[in-house]
Amino acid sequence: MYSYIAYGLSFQSELAIPEFIPGQGGCDAQIIIKKDSTPEEYLAEEYLCQEWALKVHQQEAFVYIKDTGIFLIQRGRKIVIVPTENATEKKIRLYLAGTVMAILLYQRQFLVLHASVANINGSAVAFLGESGEGKSSTAAAFYRKGYDILTDDVAPVTLAKGTATITPGFPQIKLCRKTAEALGYDFDSLDAINSPKQKRGHRFKPNSLAPLPIGRIYVLYEDTEFKIEPFTSKESVVELLRHSRPITLYHSGDTNHFFQCVTLAKECGVYRLGRPRNLALLPEIVKLVEENLSSQLTEAIV
Repeated sequence: MYSYIAYGLSFQSELAIPEFIPGQGGCDAQIIIKKDSTPEEYLAEEYLCQEWALKVHQQEAFVYIKDTGIFLIQRGRKIVIVPTENATEKKIRLYLAGTVMAILLYQRQFLVLHASVANINGSAVAFLGESGEGKSSTAAAFYRKGYDILTDDVAPVTLAKGTATITPGFPQIKLCRKTAEALGYDFDSLDAINSPKQKRGHRFKPNSLAPLPIGRIYVLYEDTEFKIEPFTSKESVVELLRHSRPITLYHSGDTNHFFQCVTLAKECGVYRLGRPRNLALLPEIVKLVEENLSSQLTEAIV
């Protein structure tokens, strides 16, 4: 068994996961791989004929990817992987660290946002958006400016203790070639992660595993000019629902998930961040957000 830490949890895993942080024992959840079994033993034909399938409940869930296998997620404490014959470990890890981990965190009562998060002066600043909208690119731009990255793509929010916090994930951010080159990285030297979007992983050294209070939440949109505007209370809840993981929760009727979004919208400012889709302007986005956060601090002091 391998021992790892990710998202504030200790994992005991039969699968090597080099993206995660090496642990020293403890077991909040197990990751088991059944190479002698097949997905056909676990799923009905109606699912097996699809390219992918997803079914989520608080106690039991599964993710099926036709060329990779099935992931069974049980009570937030166990992940059982049944790979297909030709599945590679890199492809298994890609889904395990993303959608599958998001479901496990959901089962453990986290509000899981589809977001990339930077540590800006001791606060977690989250960037939400549709796939391809630039969440990872924006967080990576802050990293290049000297800020730490808490998590990329999967952001677990804790609300139970009064102040909303985000727990760090694991030290890797996914970048496409154009973004990597715009930020000064050698794309070909980055870790190939088998992403269907042809992204690669940039690994970095984590500074802290401690949760951070949420300072602000930005939802990324394409616009003709730079613009930051607050959402209304109702709009904030809708945006948080839209950008939760797994996506099916938006239509699930899960009342607990809904009230988590309502609580977070009340506690934290949710803002629309409009900007032109131009990678050369990433430093300008960093500057704009820094100024916006600085004005928030000034208003609080006054």
